[in-house]
Amino acid sequence: MIGNNVILNGPYLLSPTANGITVVWETKTQIDAKVYYGVNGQFDHEAEIQFHMGTPYKDNHTGNFIYNANINNLYENTEYDYKIHLENGEKAFGQFKTLGANPHKIKIFTISDSHLFYTSDQFTNIALENKPDFIIHVGDIPFGTGYQREQYEDNWFNKVSKLIKTVPFIHIPGNHDDGPFYNDFFTVPQSQTYKCDKKGRTFSFNYGKTHFLMIDSNSWGLFEMNAVNSGLTADDKIKKIIYNTLAWITDDLKSEQAQKANWRVMVLHHPYTDEFNNKYIVPIAEKYNVNFVLSGHLHYYIKNISINPKVGAKTVYITQGSAQDGESELNLGNSNKRLLAEFPEVVALGKGNYGCLEITDDSFTYESFGFDNDKKEEILVDTVTLVNEEPKVVISDIEINSIDNFGHVEIAGRAKNLGHGIASVVVKVIDNGSEHLVNLFGSKGNERVIALNYNDEKDFIAIYEAKTPGQHELCIKNVIKKIMVSEPEQLTFEHMKLKIDDERNSNILIASVEITNNLSSKMHIPVELFVDKSVVETKMVFLRGYEKKTIEYHYKFSRGGNYKVKIGNLEEKEVKVQGSICIIPRVKDLSGNGNDALLHGTTKVQKENGRVVVDLDEYGDYLEIPDHNSLRVDDGFTGMVWASVKRLAKNTEMSHNPLMVKGKSIGWGATYLLRMAVERAGSLKWGVCHDITEYAWQGGNASLNEWVQYTATFSKESGGVSYCNSNKVAEILGITKDAKLRNWEGEPIFVGYSRIGHVIKEIEKPKYYTHLPARVSQVRFYTTKLSSEENKFIYKNPTEVGPKADKLAVWLDFSNIECTGTHITEWRRPAAFNPSYKTEKNHWSFNEINITAAVPGKSLVEIIVEVSDDGDLVKDSKNICIKDGTSCVDISHLQQAQYIRVVTKLTAEVCDKGTFIPEIFEYRIIASRENNFTEMIWSTRDDWQKGEFLGAVGFENADRLKTFHEYTDVIHG
Repeated sequence: MIGNNVILNGPYLLSPTANGITVVWETKTQIDAKVYYGVNGQFDHEAEIQFHMGTPYKDNHTGNFIYNANINNLYENTEYDYKIHLENGEKAFGQFKTLGANPHKIKIFTISDSHLFYTSDQFTNIALENKPDFIIHVGDIPFGTGYQREQYEDNWFNKVSKLIKTVPFIHIPGNHDDGPFYNDFFTVPQSQTYKCDKKGRTFSFNYGKTHFLMIDSNSWGLFEMNAVNSGLTADDKIKKIIYNTLAWITDDLKSEQAQKANWRVMVLHHPYTDEFNNKYIVPIAEKYNVNFVLSGHLHYYIKNISINPKVGAKTVYITQGSAQDGESELNLGNSNKRLLAEFPEVVALGKGNYGCLEITDDSFTYESFGFDNDKKEEILVDTVTLVNEEPKVVISDIEINSIDNFGHVEIAGRAKNLGHGIASVVVKVIDNGSEHLVNLFGSKGNERVIALNYNDEKDFIAIYEAKTPGQHELCIKNVIKKIMVSEPEQLTFEHMKLKIDDERNSNILIASVEITNNLSSKMHIPVELFVDKSVVETKMVFLRGYEKKTIEYHYKFSRGGNYKVKIGNLEEKEVKVQGSICIIPRVKDLSGNGNDALLHGTTKVQKENGRVVVDLDEYGDYLEIPDHNSLRVDDGFTGMVWASVKRLAKNTEMSHNPLMVKGKSIGWGATYLLRMAVERAGSLKWGVCHDITEYAWQGGNASLNEWVQYTATFSKESGGVSYCNSNKVAEILGITKDAKLRNWEGEPIFVGYSRIGHVIKEIEKPKYYTHLPARVSQVRFYTTKLSSEENKFIYKNPTEVGPKADKLAVWLDFSNIECTGTHITEWRRPAAFNPSYKTEKNHWSFNEINITAAVPGKSLVEIIVEVSDDGDLVKDSKNICIKDGTSCVDISHLQQAQYIRVVTKLTAEVCDKGTFIPEIFEYRIIASRENNFTEMIWSTRDDWQKGEFLGAVGFENADRLKTFHEYTDVIHG
């Protein structure tokens, strides 16, 4: 801030060239100004000034005035002073240096994801000391959203005011920059200098002999991702923007300006590992010989090279770390394990805060630096050097050894990089005169590329397959190996998939596999499904020569538990069959809508100062409010959680710890109706999703070990407001009336739990889950937005129903928790019976019941075994008190009968020491008739669901607390 705050933000420098620069500043009201500039402290030139109206916001409903002076006709590589002189007498001063017209050496700093920018002082000092030609910001200035103007003011302009008036920046937008204020501050002024697309957010320029292509990747990295991640497709408008952007950057790279440059650099927010960025950008970058692709977004440092062996390290992709928190680390991994499971081309992972590009005609160097928070110094994390010469990797010590008779050989050797830049290791195999390039090294399933810096050397092992049967001569660097390749094994099994639906067909395994006939002859062959190493089903499969076919099994389990499954010769995978019933305590809803909450885990329930408190301490402790029509919203909502947050997420834990969330994921994509979350650093994140848009905002901080009423309110017209107690901590503008809020029908409201990350198509949920360690005393959800005064009333009168009671859909105060429930199995015959005449009976003797149960603490389980002749009237019964573990009870004294059932009464203990849940895993009843006997088993969810549930008895979700390690989801945070 400057003077009497007439200048709100600025001055700041944009769009540097050899003969010009843009000076920008902002005022709340229109005011005449002049800009003077000159050399050696003289201000003997005056610049022409333009302005545009900024977007209206909460403190100025007409919008601020953003001025820019495009100063041109300057001398190259020259230092200038400038001053802004407002008519009210306020002045602002700064300096800048123009770029060189044909510089021998270029120095550029790069940062991204500055967000709360805790390293701003360190970065400012480093930048002012080193004086780069300019700084590139790769997106994500706000921590919340680009619809919150104060985010730019608080987290950027106020934190780097000394730097931005002296060193020019070039900006591209990140996903958090979506919104009008980024355009006001950066797009509009920059677009007056650069060659831009129609939106002004994708542009290019040459500096020296380097061509820079700055790309707005949000149309696919944010909007298409949001759509697909939310189970939708991108609309025509988004598809058109994607098409236009890709066409523009293709035309740009084809241009003489780009092709004649020594170096081509792409800068965009979304990284190589982003699904959509990889699909759209990578082919273009490699086709048009882009040397260096720089991105952000992940808050991690990732270095990778092209997976294409013909490209290799000629195109290097860097995802730079976040500038927010000081951190530095580097992991190069080992030769036999990928750093990222689905990306063998990743050669380094780590964390860093900023980058430095040093470019000459012949070399291109990127250095990643991180800040040490304790020592307040910078640390070199990694260095990448490119040179304008062909790779000079020397391969030596080659050995070729046969592994089997089917053409698999092991290639061992040593590689050394004699070139001066990074290079990938590629082994050229001449197989019967045909060239094959091998660039993946290591064991099957863990193969990865090898990248070497200057003078580095490394041993390698690769597997090569000579595919056609017959004689092969393999030649690598004058090492020759002759092998005979036999006919391949006739069958190949691949892509085994296993699925069990936890709710609809909870004991049915759907297993599929792709089979390939590798020979020309047709075959009719049995294919076996194994469960725990036993064959449970065999299919006869007919395959013509070289045919591929997918076959599917449907196998029914009779018992719950964990099973190892495989098909053919593939590796086993584990599946879980849900098999137990238990008490899930129900917190009674005071709203009158019957939206009781399920209390999961071992939660402690305590009394404190006249209120009841639940302690969500362990990972399995959370509240679930099942979905119901009364939770549907059209225009807005209010979520409230009275909580004392116990601690913040550790570095080893997932962040975005949820106070309240409804949806498939707390982020990313339009995957929730509402979210209230605590970030790792303690800041609060709020949000709503509409259509394919995640509309999030940020503001306020969690108070550790203090009781706070956290409230999120939203309506389409007036937008979102968030409160801590009765204090407003964040606000966001409204949206259009025709926007459709994402209710996520079928998804519960959670308190203290959520899945987090991208929704993975195969499992229809994210890979990770996240948890909030907190004590909670009250929860409310309204199907409308509450005003500030209404929120304040509830804060001061927490035991009263308060205003908008007709819109109160959930009200929990934990004063009434139902801890008992009853399950009644269906009446079951021991065996099928088809009487030959009306009064014929088939009486069975019931000998024993075997029970497997968990009865911890002071919980209680009682059962009544009942028999009947008509499946209605009880003929005889036996009461049994169940013990913990497995027990066998004699029931042979029961009268012979046609039917039997079990009535189970369960009682949980919910107290200040924790929640102790009784659980029934299996009933097995042995019945006999004459010389025959049979078993009746209740052991799967499907078995129990044939019966009746009363009270607080139900099923725990099988994978709520599971991380799906087999899938890759690179998310920050």
